[in-house]
Amino acid sequence: MPIASTTLYLKQLLDGLAMPGGLPNMAAYVTPPDPNVQAEVPTCYVWPTKGREARESGKGGTIPRNLGPETPSGTKPILHMIDLFVVYFQADDDPQADSLFPGIIDAVMYALRTSEDPAVIVDPYTAQGSQLIDVGEAMSYEVVISALEDQRYNRYDSLIIAEVMELIQA
Repeated sequence: MPIASTTLYLKQLLDGLAMPGGLPNMAAYVTPPDPNVQAEVPTCYVWPTKGREARESGKGGTIPRNLGPETPSGTKPILHMIDLFVVYFQADDDPQADSLFPGIIDAVMYALRTSEDPAVIVDPYTAQGSQLIDVGEAMSYEVVISALEDQRYNRYDSLIIAEVMELIQA
């Protein structure tokens, strides 16, 4: 269950994150709430989209292979591609309109790149521990702005794709 523990780690890392410009702290979710409920709070939705698990020695994989419960095993890396959907609504005449949303994105990416490395996590279902490494070492982002129907507010959306490497015993 490494996917569950990885997404929960990122949610906990971003939930309550201080925001620029005097905004309320970020609210982070894995399962999103009803849309538009928190329109004035910067919000991040954490969702796994792709991953790759392979015993590659160059990325931390070691032998022996796990042969069953309670047998010795090496480590196996899992590359998680985690999508972070960042959403914020802002008045189009706000004096910070040109820079506030990019500042929100910067705050999220800074939190990822300066997180604990390695981070020890525990799976919520199996209680097995693992380590996350290189959180925030490889990220990409996209930004979209949309005027809302009344043209007085804009909806800002960003997709940050964060690569997270997890080392498991397997």
